[in-house]
Amino acid sequence: MLYMGKEQSKTFDAVIASHSIVMLRYLLLVYIINKSRIFGPIGPLFREISEEQTFLFMAEKMWSYVKELIIKSSQILCHEIDPDTVMHIIDITENYILAQGSFVTAKL
Repeated sequence: MLYMGKEQSKTFDAVIASHSIVMLRYLLLVYIINKSRIFGPIGPLFREISEEQTFLFMAEKMWSYVKELIIKSSQILCHEIDPDTVMHIIDITENYILAQGSFVTAKL
């Protein structure tokens, strides 16, 4: 969620800027928690949000692999199927999945 260590650079200034942005994200999270009158340690809240973000990232990655598999297999197995039709079916599937449940996440 805070994306610590995700940016990679060879310059020291960029590393310092990256860590500063992570600290700003953390401070915004603390500010939001204090404004929401949530008392107690933020460790469990951070872990819960982090696990949810990890789950969503993995689900998105898996769905991109499934889409790629569908597109490539339709090209190999059935030459008569129009690629636009395959993309339309994928869009319908994505819309149906998104309609099933809404994920509420905050990206700081």
